[in-house]
Amino acid sequence: MHELSYTLVSLFGSRFQNSPVRYLRLEIQYALEYQRPMHRLMTESDAIKREWLVTWKVGVEDGIAYTLFYVVGDREPYESALSGVETMESYDITPVRDEAFYAFIRGQETDRSRQFYTAFEQPTLMIVPPVAYRPHGIVLFDVVGEPAALEQVRSALPDGISVNVRKIGEYDASPGTFATGLTSRQREALTVGREVGYYDVPRNGSVEDVAKELGCAPSTASNHLRKAEARLVERTFK
Repeated sequence: MHELSYTLVSLFGSRFQNSPVRYLRLEIQYALEYQRPMHRLMTESDAIKREWLVTWKVGVEDGIAYTLFYVVGDREPYESALSGVETMESYDITPVRDEAFYAFIRGQETDRSRQFYTAFEQPTLMIVPPVAYRPHGIVLFDVVGEPAALEQVRSALPDGISVNVRKIGEYDASPGTFATGLTSRQREALTVGREVGYYDVPRNGSVEDVAKELGCAPSTASNHLRKAEARLVERTFK
């Protein structure tokens, strides 16, 4: 069963019908038997702290899925587990710092992955990357599009997925505005802060929540957030 915590059309309401771009922040959870192997690794091992799907493409003719992940964690157990994935054809690992690397993976597309992406393949709907993977089968991402198209998604998703709408609003992002000047850890802290509700109004998450997700002390998380925020303010008014 697909369970949305709200009825999308009623949440958007008639006042949104004239706005071409609205967004949902979705949290979906895969049942254990439907989780991809590398996603299960996050739950079974503390070697992988966080993982984001940055971009993806599926070959129409060869049925190969090309995916690029940004991973924070220990490369060796990740690569060991990846090499044992049955659908994996080949991969490249590119370290970017001590505990972070990119994984470019070429693998056979499965019926379930095809059904998942097909659910969002509508002319007036799209997923905004990155897609955040979390332990226990949880995936977080934003979807933008028309309310009617968003409502149709739930019936098209494969079985074994529960869906929770974490936030609804008007999509307002300026690509590239804040793309430079942040360290990877500062960017990660901001991403986590956004996910746990630290930047919601009213605020629904705390520095302690951010620290828990980052695996660091609250004082360290606070330091990352303050430095990132200061940098963003500086760039805004340059």
